[in-house]
Amino acid sequence: MLNLRTALSTWPEMADNAVMSRPVDKPSAAGLAEGTLAELIRRSQEGDTAAMELLYYRYKTALFNLAYRHTYNRATAEDLLQDIFVKIFTNLDDVNRVETFTGWVYRIALNTCYSHLRGRRTEVEKGVPLDDVVGVIPEKGAVEADSDLRKPLEEAIALLPPKLRQVFLLHDVQGFKHEEIARMLGTSVGTSKSQLFKARLRIRGHLRTKGVR
Repeated sequence: MLNLRTALSTWPEMADNAVMSRPVDKPSAAGLAEGTLAELIRRSQEGDTAAMELLYYRYKTALFNLAYRHTYNRATAEDLLQDIFVKIFTNLDDVNRVETFTGWVYRIALNTCYSHLRGRRTEVEKGVPLDDVVGVIPEKGAVEADSDLRKPLEEAIALLPPKLRQVFLLHDVQGFKHEEIARMLGTSVGTSKSQLFKARLRIRGHLRTKGVR
């Protein structure tokens, strides 16, 4: 039987400071594009480690950033990333529709992060540079995240309640639509929109208290 943790630990970036390390021995761009997502899932379900590695490289950066934003600790996020992929590959047989795969992956990632946070019973108070997050915050009329805005914005995101923070990160940072977020979190589109609205209000309020307009 394939030892998933051993396989993961042998992949270059997982063994060497996952995601944030220098790119070493990555699959080529052609390799990453090789085959459709459906084919990679099917091959991975059959135990093809090369296909698993391609799935890993397809999702690892976004999932690491998600874990990082929930823990604000690089080492912890790396451990969570490995746990997330172990769960993904262990439960691949549950996947039967490629169009729901990405949402399924994110549900596993979010549940893993929240299980960790519940176990530690910690509150996130420390920020992380926005440069470490893949994506932008595409809010109309938003001020560019320059050096004056970055620190209070980091603080504002870190201080959001978990449910608001997860919707904000998925929508404004990761770029998912409300319909996708609702499927990931098992909630309604209206709830996703409401939580995003509340998150943005809290962020704006925090920025105002810091004198940022």
